Amino acid sequence: MRLKLTLFFLLLASFTYSQGEALELTMNLNTISETHAAVQSDNLFTTSRSYIETGIGLELTTRKAHWKLFTNIGLINGGSISNRIGDLYLASGIDAQNTFRMQNLWLGYENEKQNFQIRIGNQAVDDLFMVSNRSNFFIHGAAAYVFTFSMNAPQWPVASLGISSSLKLSNTQTLSFGIYGSDPEVTNESINTNGFQLRRSYTGTLKIIEWQTTRESNLFKLGFFSDNNRFGFYEGLTSSLNALYLIREGLLTSPSSRTEVSYHFGFSHAFNNQTAPINYDLRGAVFARPTEWKKEVTFALGYFYPHVNQDYLENLNIRSESFAELSASLPLNKNATIQLSTQYIQGAGAIEGVNSDPSFLGVLRFYYSL
Repeated sequence: MRLKLTLFFLLLASFTYSQGEALELTMNLNTISETHAAVQSDNLFTTSRSYIETGIGLELTTRKAHWKLFTNIGLINGGSISNRIGDLYLASGIDAQNTFRMQNLWLGYENEKQNFQIRIGNQAVDDLFMVSNRSNFFIHGAAAYVFTFSMNAPQWPVASLGISSSLKLSNTQTLSFGIYGSDPEVTNESINTNGFQLRRSYTGTLKIIEWQTTRESNLFKLGFFSDNNRFGFYEGLTSSLNALYLIREGLLTSPSSRTEVSYHFGFSHAFNNQTAPINYDLRGAVFARPTEWKKEVTFALGYFYPHVNQDYLENLNIRSESFAELSASLPLNKNATIQLSTQYIQGAGAIEGVNSDPSFLGVLRFYYSL
């Protein structure tokens, strides 16, 4: 929920220039705290982690346009359960290097009819593409994403210089496209420790286009992306990364049912099978929400499988990883939510033969927003 603050000591955050024109300063605050416990072979690991983020926007509304200058700043701190169990895809969605960072800094424009918008500046590709509300429900970091996606592209918590745009084709259909700087020095947190870099050149460019249609509780996304960085291990056998993805979500029960049951299904496939790090992935989940309970409690069970290229498994001496998650979310009030999660991770920690046993992970998450 957005918290709108009037700051008289700095500037008047909301005031009228003339009829139909207004300048407004908006801020939101999100905090996530997690406690983890994992069992792997005979080992027990416990960690805790927190993420505090504030988003700040300066918005100018005129008769014919809406302009927005936006940035977000976050503090990540605590132990990494992913590092402890060797999870390749991050067992927690807030797992990143401990640091204070600014991620996005972009200028956005929306026309009078609100059917076209464009953003220019440092931004993350997952702000607009791939992610859905249902896939974003899970605590495991990779559950919300397309596994075949380029490892060089800017995703939370990093960003790169880019341009993204959305066009509403109708009340139910939207076409979005974007171009982003793609570079391992940007996405590798060991190099880009603060998540934010102003760069004039990148090793490659990521191009992405996505068509989305929504109708009541149903969602369908169809997207394509291309990264012209070179992928592959062998000289003479490298290529760019090109992949197609789709997401389908909807209700399985009637709106009058005592329990609302919905589903999420995702699939992606890389066209460069010999050089792509991941050839394809399958993602599926079922959600249940009792409609007669006083609290809007949601239960979810999901399974996520990426098919890793055999050459990458052999050259990096790893095993392919898949995972399942059972999660329940309980809102305490309009600002606070508690979420419980149990994960079964097959293949985590199997780097250089360290461990081939599955991992069992329990997570308690507290979420608070203003």
